[in-house]
Amino acid sequence: MYRTLKPGRRLLLPFLLLGAGACIDENSELGRTLVDSSFYNVYVDTCTVDISTILEDSIVTRGDSICQFGHYAEGDWGEVSAAYYAEYTCNSFTPEASYEYRLDSLVLRMVHSGHYWGDTLTQPLIHIYQLSTPIELNDNTDLYNRSVWPTEGAPLTSFTYRPRPGGKKVHEIRLPDAWGQQLLDDLVNEEDYLDSQEDFKRRFPGLAFVPDEGGRCISGFQVSDSSMCLVLHYQEISSQRAEKQLAFQVNTDYAYTGIRHDCEGTPLAHVNSGIENYVHSTDLGHLAYLQGLTGYYNQLEFPYLNDLQDAGQIVSIESATLYLYPLKGSYNKTNQLPDDIRLYITNENNVLEDYVYGSDGVTVQTGNLTVDEMAGRETYYSFDLTEFIRNNFGTWGMKRQKLLLNLPSEEASSTFDQVIFSNDPGKERQCRLDVRFKIYNEQ
Repeated sequence: MYRTLKPGRRLLLPFLLLGAGACIDENSELGRTLVDSSFYNVYVDTCTVDISTILEDSIVTRGDSICQFGHYAEGDWGEVSAAYYAEYTCNSFTPEASYEYRLDSLVLRMVHSGHYWGDTLTQPLIHIYQLSTPIELNDNTDLYNRSVWPTEGAPLTSFTYRPRPGGKKVHEIRLPDAWGQQLLDDLVNEEDYLDSQEDFKRRFPGLAFVPDEGGRCISGFQVSDSSMCLVLHYQEISSQRAEKQLAFQVNTDYAYTGIRHDCEGTPLAHVNSGIENYVHSTDLGHLAYLQGLTGYYNQLEFPYLNDLQDAGQIVSIESATLYLYPLKGSYNKTNQLPDDIRLYITNENNVLEDYVYGSDGVTVQTGNLTVDEMAGRETYYSFDLTEFIRNNFGTWGMKRQKLLLNLPSEEASSTFDQVIFSNDPGKERQCRLDVRFKIYNEQ
């Protein structure tokens, strides 16, 4: 039987690797004068967490309410370029024969989503290309982060903008007047291609917003009735002068964010796509990577959980809390730690079964992010895994469930929110599972 400790002392348990520490409460020994048995409350604060990095084959980005474009390169993630491809909806008005119509401007209206990755003090250069063919969905396929759509050889125009981290700044980019004048003339002349969406996109397949490779920031923008739209401002002149506008909005059924990612020279170069190609943190410098849009997420297992059974004849899990520590210095003014990350339960075939819920059994846990604004040492995510550990304690092989960690699906397909988790047993702050359990032994 494990010996009783005085308050405050710690017992090294041989059944836990990586130097697991445990405390036994001597006040929990009950009824020794009545029955020949003992109960102990035990706390283990370094139960091994095996966290791996997985690269998703592709992510559906069609129809997202946030788009991304820009270019950024840095040591942890490599070089990333994001471009946005969009079809636009047809619109028109009925002109009056006796009126005169005069162009004011054609503008691209963009509203920041508040997402960014990179140096927000720079002014990224974005080139606008016309698509060479309309965006199509063949054989019920979708549009993914790795999809590429052909564009015309030269850009229609280019523009710069100033990123606004965390804000909803509105940008209005004036497009060439010649382009706006042609569109206004066609509207006044009631050209046939303006009669239907199919005719419209054959004449005007859409636009691609492609970053210059010298850019140092990627920004997110809302995709809505009032953002990423083309707005034609014109004057309607009769006996009076009236200011008018006509908006051409993104057809979100045929619009997506495309990603080009070169991770050569980084640890991620060793991660191949597919859940079967997961890479343990021990093979990535004791790190694990999670990022939206590039498609990195994590798998978590607890390989030595069942060794707790050796603590006593009967072992009962009382509580279990998972702590995940972002690598210090990996998050700063150039990127954003996500406020919301999710744990998903899978079976032995990696089929998703459920979320990890809170104690009420209804609320999905979101990581409970705690930020140490001063030193950064105590910045971490935490999950209550009591129910999951209870369900899997004592199971083996096919009956053992696993956990996948990722952003919520909407953020995973529309943002570059990211975390690099530290899992180095030689460091003070690493991924860990804290377990409290009771043991019962017959004398």
